[in-house]
Amino acid sequence: MPLVSIKTVLAAVWVVGVCIAGILGNLSSPSSWAVLAAVALVPPGVMMWQWKTPPQTMSESIREVLR
Repeated sequence: MPLVSIKTVLAAVWVVGVCIAGILGNLSSPSSWAVLAAVALVPPGVMMWQWKTPPQTMSESIREVLR
């Protein structure tokens, strides 16, 4: 599975999990929903921003040239 796909799936699972926890937690106030939104969106955003693709290896470089 490509790295971009793994990051997207992990972010989506996190957001859905937090939303389910909020629904099951019976949140009622707008401030609690705002905190829930922050908890749901900030960690995946940081993960997508910080999780970089590893540098190309020597073997990958050689294979790319030989194609």
